[in-house]
Amino acid sequence: MNTETTKVLIENWPNSPWLKDWIPILIAVIALITSIVSLYWTRKEFIKSSRPYVWASNYRVIDSERKTIIAIPSRFAFRVKNNPARIIRVDIEIKYNTEKLFSYLIENIVRFPDETSEWNFSIDQEEFQKIMNRSDADKRNLTRMIYINYSSLNGGRIYKYKLIQSFEPLDNQWKDISESAD
Repeated sequence: MNTETTKVLIENWPNSPWLKDWIPILIAVIALITSIVSLYWTRKEFIKSSRPYVWASNYRVIDSERKTIIAIPSRFAFRVKNNPARIIRVDIEIKYNTEKLFSYLIENIVRFPDETSEWNFSIDQEEFQKIMNRSDADKRNLTRMIYINYSSLNGGRIYKYKLIQSFEPLDNQWKDISESAD
């Protein structure tokens, strides 16, 4: 009885070309691969768009009477964009060649992205004047380094930002030498 069942199946097996059977399967496999790749890129873009971005920049004030921008080299501003950030550590250093003239550490703070709020750091004026009490040629050898380690509020990956600047006496402002972030 078992051989008869097999014989009936073989005799009634549809005799169609392989192209007709395999094209739908091939289309399904291509659709599956496309879906998996799309999910990968969507996840990657979601991570980029939902993570915080933190960076530092020179501090300037707008003088509305003279319609000019006034640089304040003893101060710099921090910016937070996209999402709130847990600032794990901020290292601020000013060096003359290899000699460390100023160092400051900020740890464990939370900042929220807000266009109307201001988050900045300012060196004490007396201490800054001691640093700047040099000839213009020596001021060009000053470097300011700002390192920021931060993450999103729920933890996870730790992001890093690094800004290295040199002082330009003619502009009375710090100029970027290198800037890196991940």
